[in-house]
Amino acid sequence: MDKSLRILLLTSLETSLGAGLWFPLLGLYITGNLGVSVLMFGLMTTVGRLVQSLVVLPSGFLSDNFGRKRMILVSITCSISAVVTLFFVRDFPWLFFISIFHYSSLAFMEPSRSVYIIDVTPEEKIGRAYATLALFQSFSSIITTSIAGVIAAALGFHWIFIIAMTIELVSLIVAAFYLKESLNRGAIKARTSKESLSGQLKNGLTILRNPPLFAVLLGIVFHQLGLGIQSPYLTIYARDVLLFSLPIISLILGLQRLGIFIGHFPSGRIVDKYGGEVSFAFHIFVTTPAMILLTATGNPSFAGLILFLWGLTFGLDNVSRHKLIPKYRQESGVAAAFGLISLIAGAVSLIAPTIGGWVWTNFSPETVFYVSAAANFLGSLPLFILWLYNRSAKVGST
Repeated sequence: MDKSLRILLLTSLETSLGAGLWFPLLGLYITGNLGVSVLMFGLMTTVGRLVQSLVVLPSGFLSDNFGRKRMILVSITCSISAVVTLFFVRDFPWLFFISIFHYSSLAFMEPSRSVYIIDVTPEEKIGRAYATLALFQSFSSIITTSIAGVIAAALGFHWIFIIAMTIELVSLIVAAFYLKESLNRGAIKARTSKESLSGQLKNGLTILRNPPLFAVLLGIVFHQLGLGIQSPYLTIYARDVLLFSLPIISLILGLQRLGIFIGHFPSGRIVDKYGGEVSFAFHIFVTTPAMILLTATGNPSFAGLILFLWGLTFGLDNVSRHKLIPKYRQESGVAAAFGLISLIAGAVSLIAPTIGGWVWTNFSPETVFYVSAAANFLGSLPLFILWLYNRSAKVGST
């Protein structure tokens, strides 16, 4: 493995450890300790995702034209800012800064980290490289989500924030001093002079006229929509409806991360061998029964088993979408294409948390998960169709 890739994996592991300590329990802290309503928490998440949608497009362009490392450092700095804000903010209007910093961090990180791997990895091993990155991240999530609830119950949430900030500061130092830029100055200058930013944007918009990539976009959009409707409320549902204790909730989330960790072992090879289309479609489809079954249980063991089994397929999501985008988009900057697709998906799904909060308030908590299941089912269809089309075209050519 390239040394630069090893450093990237190390910094990703550290940032994942930091964010994994506090972000999964943010809803419990905001609604329980600070007294914010579920609907208002959903609005906070929506604002954060709106910011992510607005930031991710320029992030991709900046990465293509000024380098991956700069964007990665900006991302880690934003994440640290979110944790620092948690120490000082108590009033609701100011709580929005937590979401703004956190989702800005995600927007700056994803295009640059994804394309950094493409820069330093042979094409035939890209799927396995993504799987390795996801494996490290899911391993860290197992640790953090399993112990975060115990730390919060025993010592309080502030200790979670202190530990998370310390870990992310270490990540920032490692990235600043040891992560090498994957694009040299000559390559950046040549790319900038060859195609203007407006030209990159114009070429990127051709994805709307590219049927295979448009099918990928639809799959991502509906999956993001389905996850966004229910994910902010999963821990709140477990506490308020299923009446699970904080340590039990943390353990269940740890089982989910364990499933993700195990599932990432074969995910890269599966995607490289069978293609990202059917792999991605399968994961999205599996999300539908998982969300429905989650509402049918009051048993912590069964809830943990459901999330564990769903987590086994999650590696197919991360690896597949990162494999599919460069597969169908070669003409313009790949990071810009990542950013543009993220912008379109975000524009559609940014209101998902508010939708979830509205459904929770006006119908029932269970309905939130039913609506999520329906959105994911719709998201799987265009990818299954694309897979069948490619398969029939391949058979016809032989």
